[in-house]
Amino acid sequence: MFKRGIEELPIFSCQTKIIKKLLSIVFMKFKPFLIILLLSLSFLSGCIEQREGKEESVNTPPISSLSVSPSLSGCAPFNITFYINAHDSDGYIVSWNLDVNSDGIAEFTGNGSELPKMINYTYTNIGNYTAKLIVTDNIGSIDESIVAITVFKPEENNPPTCSLSVNVTFGYAPLAVSFLLNASDSDGYIVSWNLDCNGDGIADYGGEGAPSSMLSYTYQNTGTYIANLTVEDNNATSAYDTIKIVVYQHEGNVKNITIASWNLQIFGVTKASNETLLNYYADKIDDYDLCIIQEIRDKSGTAIQKLAAKLPGYDYIISQRAGTTSSKEQYAIFYDDRVTLLSYHDYTQESQDEFERPPFEAEFKANNWTFTLYTIHTKPDNVYQELTNLENLIGEPDEDTIILGDLNTDGSYYDEDNIQHFISWYWVITNDMDTTVASSNNAYDRIIINQRTENNFIEAGVMKDVTFSESDHYLVYGIFNASTS
Repeated sequence: MFKRGIEELPIFSCQTKIIKKLLSIVFMKFKPFLIILLLSLSFLSGCIEQREGKEESVNTPPISSLSVSPSLSGCAPFNITFYINAHDSDGYIVSWNLDVNSDGIAEFTGNGSELPKMINYTYTNIGNYTAKLIVTDNIGSIDESIVAITVFKPEENNPPTCSLSVNVTFGYAPLAVSFLLNASDSDGYIVSWNLDCNGDGIADYGGEGAPSSMLSYTYQNTGTYIANLTVEDNNATSAYDTIKIVVYQHEGNVKNITIASWNLQIFGVTKASNETLLNYYADKIDDYDLCIIQEIRDKSGTAIQKLAAKLPGYDYIISQRAGTTSSKEQYAIFYDDRVTLLSYHDYTQESQDEFERPPFEAEFKANNWTFTLYTIHTKPDNVYQELTNLENLIGEPDEDTIILGDLNTDGSYYDEDNIQHFISWYWVITNDMDTTVASSNNAYDRIIINQRTENNFIEAGVMKDVTFSESDHYLVYGIFNASTS
């Protein structure tokens, strides 16, 4: 049969008997091989057709994407938004699931028609997490997208800070006071504030957000008032600051006087050429009946004259320039017409070998009270010796005596917890009072009174409305009763 089939092919239409004979002989001789060859070709042809058919039906897997906002890390509880997306180029998405905390269990699942764009989730526990999105198409192919999430230990809330200062802490009724308010929060924001000016527990001013920078209030009645500023941050944490205001009643005779001391930090031509700064100094000095100015460094002598021109209601006396180096200083004492100068003495010439800046002595009278002041700016690395020399110079006076100035009696210069000088005297600027503008807390500036002065002493304080551009020292002051001799 196979032989007949070959003979019937067109190629065998030739009637030549010789050719037919030869072909018959070849066929019979190679018949097994020809059969195997034909079967192999038929098998290969079928495989190729099958392979081509399969290649035409290969599935393209889906594509997924996963991203987050606001970030990949944060403090617990960490609120996060997942943005998910998926598509399939030759089919469609039939299902998806999102495992957000690496536990192998999907917290969010759905079918293709319900694929959301955003999913919100809160991580309450600290740790490292791998969020995994898996999508499946209609053929069963899958695609995965992952993001790594880190959740830190929650930070403790930093409380807000606030400060309250005034242009004047005492005066006569009616007393107009300007309050300077400031508040901030390092890890949040201020949500509310209130200011109680007269200490009655009722806010005189208040509002939402940060407080106003300046407010005014007039005290009509005499008395001692504690003004209180309170602020609250977005975590319901509060902070407050207080300041004392003393209001006196006007009398025919001088009853109380105020005495101050202020190291103006290299007060010379440069600072005196700044009108804004001069006006600031004059405005502060004008709050006191008597004010000592220290650290005047001006060979020309013009700086103190410019300051005095801003204080027409004051007279002043000034010491000689003193110092063992080229950096020499002077003291000046300004006093108003409520105080009378009786005498003064400059120890520069006679005591230069005992002090870097020898003391300046002055005697005054206010109403019935006569008192003597000694002001000195001690050398920081020789405080102990200079205070010993000052004790020897002053002795134990019988008259009311006050020592005041930048004594450097704190920090690394002097052990304030082991005072060894003027032990029987009253240090009215106490160790807990900060008199330096720097971040450190040191009582470098002091007011010290002898026992005879204690019956005239009312109170002492520190005026802190000072910035580094104005001085590195706060002003210190004392209030004294001048009606008592």
